[in-house]
Amino acid sequence: MASVDPTIASTVAAADSSKTVWDALHTTYANRSQTRVFNLRDQLARVTKDTHSITEYLYTIGSLSDKLPTVGAPVSNPELIVKILNGLGPELREISAAIRARDTTITYEELFEKLLDHELFLRHEDAKKLSSPITAARLPLPPNLTPIIATTVGRTTTLSNGTRIHAPSLNNSGSQT
Repeated sequence: MASVDPTIASTVAAADSSKTVWDALHTTYANRSQTRVFNLRDQLARVTKDTHSITEYLYTIGSLSDKLPTVGAPVSNPELIVKILNGLGPELREISAAIRARDTTITYEELFEKLLDHELFLRHEDAKKLSSPITAARLPLPPNLTPIIATTVGRTTTLSNGTRIHAPSLNNSGSQT
């Protein structure tokens, strides 16, 4: 009895055979194991990418799916791939559709690599959008200023305030005429 865990010592001491001990322990802990399976599967079903990076999202899924075999409920590769694709969200719809359209099954590792590459591609696209050319905004003039509008006819430009500007012409040698 010295090597028996204190949490099960009373169950072992009260039993009259090893089979009785085994049955009692199985009944006690099998229910907890089933609860653990349900809990892990529920957590796995609820995981979505949301605002997480691909690495964080797949790490969470991988961690949960790695725990399931230890409680007797392994997740198959196709089941895992479907779970991952379903939780990606609309911003990764294109790559999800491409992976679903494949003729061959993709492995978790291949999917991880492809999703990381696509996430990097999307970041580069977003960076391009942010570095677009500078645009000017038309601001209203203060009430004491009026805009100047210029009209050019030939070599003479007339401003809206009446000022005329005459532009000299240049001959082939570059001197004014």
